[in-house]
Amino acid sequence: MPKSTQNKAALSISAQMTTLGELVEKLEDPEIELEAALVLYEQGIALSASIQKTLEAAEQRVAQVAANGSLLEEEDSPGEE
Repeated sequence: MPKSTQNKAALSISAQMTTLGELVEKLEDPEIELEAALVLYEQGIALSASIQKTLEAAEQRVAQVAANGSLLEEEDSPGEE
């Protein structure tokens, strides 16, 4: 993955985590209406699933690098044996 794509993904998960934290803060408000809480909860569950998917993809990539060596070595030297 190119560095710019990695930075975009990192910002994306960072932004998602921030948004999830904001949702949790709103849900902790004892004055929140039930319907509003349900909407926020649904948004939080969807966001959590998206974050989990991103983290699982990163974990698979780390496992692949650990098993096969650096992916950069494979990408940088296609003609070398």
